[in-house]
Amino acid sequence: MPNIFANLVFYSWPLVVIWMVSRYKAKRAIFMAITLAILLLPNGFSFDLPLIPPIDRISLTSLTLAAVLFFTGRRFKLFPEGLPTKIIIGYLISIVISCMSNPDGILIGSRYLQGLTYYDAISETIRTILALMPFFLGRAFLNDVKDNEWIFKLLVIFALFYSIPMLGEVRLAPLLHYWVYGFSAVDFFQQMRGDGFRPTVFFGHGLGLAFWMTTCIIAALALRKNKVRIAGFSATQVIIYLMVVLVLSKTVSALVYVFLAMFLIFKFYPRKQIKWSLILVAIVMIYPVTKTFGLFPDRAIVSNIQQYSPARAESLDFRFKNEDILLNRALQKPFFGWSGWGRARVYNKYGDSVSVTDGKWIIELGNNGAVGFIFSYALFFITLLYALKNINNIDNPRDKVYFASLAIILAICVIDSIPNTGMVAMHLLLAGALLGQAEALKKQKEAISIKSEDPNARPKSS
Repeated sequence: MPNIFANLVFYSWPLVVIWMVSRYKAKRAIFMAITLAILLLPNGFSFDLPLIPPIDRISLTSLTLAAVLFFTGRRFKLFPEGLPTKIIIGYLISIVISCMSNPDGILIGSRYLQGLTYYDAISETIRTILALMPFFLGRAFLNDVKDNEWIFKLLVIFALFYSIPMLGEVRLAPLLHYWVYGFSAVDFFQQMRGDGFRPTVFFGHGLGLAFWMTTCIIAALALRKNKVRIAGFSATQVIIYLMVVLVLSKTVSALVYVFLAMFLIFKFYPRKQIKWSLILVAIVMIYPVTKTFGLFPDRAIVSNIQQYSPARAESLDFRFKNEDILLNRALQKPFFGWSGWGRARVYNKYGDSVSVTDGKWIIELGNNGAVGFIFSYALFFITLLYALKNINNIDNPRDKVYFASLAIILAICVIDSIPNTGMVAMHLLLAGALLGQAEALKKQKEAISIKSEDPNARPKSS
């Protein structure tokens, strides 16, 4: 049960956000508020209001930011013109249809899964808009390529500070959240790895924290490429230190992502980095497609790994079999899915859940069907495509490095969504920033083109 301090920190957070907006420029306040909410506020703490879903630390921060910006005259469009907005609207419509196509309750053993109503459709739409609010804010306010250097610097500085409690939990145990806030929202035993632990601090799951640290190291790699010092240290020193922390976090996939980003950043020019990011995303997305149609050779892969690492093969086999039963469930309603209330999960005859939902792709397919799945991933794919088409409109080579690194971060988020759900609000904020910057570059190019044709003409306002 959350203690008094947890309640005090959570309910006083809007005052901190208001102070940030009054103290800093809107774009800097938005970035700091969302990132610090993830790093410092109690995880798994929320409160309920009528009609809308539970308000957690991210939705509380997003709502506060939107309200303060609105009342201080810094208003922004949730749905500006453009193809990405049409994709977002399509995704929201698919969620409503998913709710409306699941009105019947389901009785499995002693468990009753209630049918969905118009109330649920409204609530789920609001929940999705709140979840996407960091994306909207990034698109509207972090839309200048000149912002990326300070964004990356802040990310790395936050990582340096956060590494201290991380190392403490590596040595002791992931108990800081319990000690400070009086409760823990994660499974302690899931954080055990070998003879040690994955740190969690206040982030949540150790896997997610390791992925966040990966993002910070990619930011440091971009700063190293541009020979920028960080808090008085060389970027190389910072990268080595953060890599040590990441190794101690005991997450192999996070290390693989860092080396992939390092290869792309230092091997290719920025435009090719984005092109390869798109190619990698396209290749990885073959997995859900082949898995859905029963074409993926999962049994052969497990058999080959069995020869070298039986434990790893057993873990992978469990994941594949679990995805199979969830996929069979999802394909019973292939177009718009089962919607919420755990209806996409698999239960035994007693009503006990026998499925584990890990990857974002299988969650999306089960809840919102193929239509929702396509719209949700199309948003990120089109963002990368916009970045590729507009990077040559950047004049400063240093800005191109940061811009391409944002694209790499987004691509790795999409790749990680196949086995995990590592993308958090901060990643949505960065994805929105990438899209906003690409759209701004496109508008600048159009304005220059119009002016060159007619010096007296003015570009049309969008």
